[in-house]
Amino acid sequence: MALVVVGVVSTNKAGSKSPTRRTFLGWWLAGLLAATAATVVAPLAVYIFPPRLRKLGAGKIRVALNTPLDGIAEGSAVRFDSPAGMSFTMADGGEGNTAGDPTYGGYLARDKGTLRAFAITCPHLGCSYNYDDGLRHFLCPCHGSQFALDGSVVHGPATAPLSHLTWQPGPAVNEIEIEGATQSN
Repeated sequence: MALVVVGVVSTNKAGSKSPTRRTFLGWWLAGLLAATAATVVAPLAVYIFPPRLRKLGAGKIRVALNTPLDGIAEGSAVRFDSPAGMSFTMADGGEGNTAGDPTYGGYLARDKGTLRAFAITCPHLGCSYNYDDGLRHFLCPCHGSQFALDGSVVHGPATAPLSHLTWQPGPAVNEIEIEGATQSN
């Protein structure tokens, strides 16, 4: 007679049970509480420990215009934007704008033979304004402020004139150089 040994393997481990409804609800509520706490704590942590700001390098930013400088007609304006990663620096301010504030576009306007560069940021609440060829005014679409080609207020609610940009002609006939800042890591 031969002895046969048969091994029995159990798939049910000792102590492993399917979770009860109470255990499931406990874990579910703990997860919900953790998610709620993270939603509240994360913005506070960013406020208390802000991310490092990029280093700004001041200098002149060269911008190409769609029109040569001598091609800008009397009573007209040409819009320009700052290149990516750069901003122009306002030379003066009033109301919501302050000297040294960044702006990301502007207009070069010819009025009575003089070319002036203005920041595109409205002094009232910071909206970007447009130039109206028919009226020969700058119009802010947010609250209806109007500005003359010399930057003065024609119609409120703005009470301060447009902010100027410090500029000079660039090496090419359609280029200007504007005081600004470059961002680097």
